[in-house]
Amino acid sequence: MRIVLSTWGTAGDVYPFVALSERLVAAGHDIRVCASNLYQNRFEEVGVDFYAVGIPFNFDRFHGLMDDLVRIKNPLESAIRIVKDGILADADVWYQDCLRGMEGYDLAICHSADVPGQEAAIKNKLPWLTVSYCPGFIKTADDSPYPVPNLGLHLNRLAWNVAEWLIRKWADPVFNEFIASVGGRRRKLVGIEGMYSRQLNLLAASPHISPPPSDLPQNHRYTGAWFLDESEYEVPSALQDFLNSGTPPVVISFGSMGGTQGAETTRILIEGVELSGQRAVIQAGWGNLQLPDPPESICFVEYVPHNFLFPQGTCVVHHGGAGTTASACRAGVPSIVIPHLADQPYWGKRLHSIGVAPRPIYRCDLTAGRLARRIHETIASKSMAETARALGEKISAEDGLGIAINLIETSADEKGDLK
Repeated sequence: MRIVLSTWGTAGDVYPFVALSERLVAAGHDIRVCASNLYQNRFEEVGVDFYAVGIPFNFDRFHGLMDDLVRIKNPLESAIRIVKDGILADADVWYQDCLRGMEGYDLAICHSADVPGQEAAIKNKLPWLTVSYCPGFIKTADDSPYPVPNLGLHLNRLAWNVAEWLIRKWADPVFNEFIASVGGRRRKLVGIEGMYSRQLNLLAASPHISPPPSDLPQNHRYTGAWFLDESEYEVPSALQDFLNSGTPPVVISFGSMGGTQGAETTRILIEGVELSGQRAVIQAGWGNLQLPDPPESICFVEYVPHNFLFPQGTCVVHHGGAGTTASACRAGVPSIVIPHLADQPYWGKRLHSIGVAPRPIYRCDLTAGRLARRIHETIASKSMAETARALGEKISAEDGLGIAINLIETSADEKGDLK
């Protein structure tokens, strides 16, 4: 098949699409990817045709938005801000570019949040599937919408009714204003139902971390998490020397979580590690976590693949992004989750509930003392280490990408007109 993929977001949203496109090419399909120019080299490295869409990525704008988002604890308020200033910012350019980039293809696979890309697929009369990462956004009576605790079957349904009312009032009008501007059909409950393909939504999440609910809608199919492994990675000598020089360190990675407060965040992290009496490897990431002359107990690194770095640690302190969460769990080590926004509080809650992490700390509540206490709690817990090790073995046995390829090809066969 000729398949076009469109994805929006930060590295945690995009890298699974790199892994998927690589496997689709290996399966014999002709692949094009529509995404921000920021990721062009990453896709071209795995041998797919890349079509840049949208305006060039602006880091200054991104960091300003991050400064605002980390202060917002209300999940609906945070989500609406992401929609307005992220997903739908310059959406007309993104849509027009996708419209051209998708011409002549048999099937589109879109990020569930990439509504402009989905509308372009619809305009081109392409069958379209979606990819999502967080089960917590899918309506189920088995649990309540985050952050409401599980209230039992009947009250969970009531909580979802309230969530649907809020979505209709605040989210649907924002999306539908854009959809109407490109001549599309209005959607309802965007964020709960309206952002997913009715044919097939590939849920790239591990059922061992977030078990499928008993009433999962038929269009949603768990695959397991998708990992972009780099087996030929060459470890920098400075990092290898640090790892060899002492006990396993605490690994700290906030990934694409940016903002202009990198120096302040770095200070908190170093003080917290020093109070805990541990060593640490800190990834700079988009938040520019770095210090020119760090203490001997701290090693700063730039990009290091998770599949190498995380297993080196005694625990991983991270933001709770879906991809980073899955990587930390696959590494078989406990996590300490510092949620910044979006689905990250959900993952922090899940890891705590299954016994591989202490209670999460919101980024806006992070202090050196709180971080040190979480590190002590995590490293001292034998049960947390044993549970994390067992979970890592289960996730390592999954083949999320293989299942995804099978579902995509089966879905195409069922449509009959795509081969």
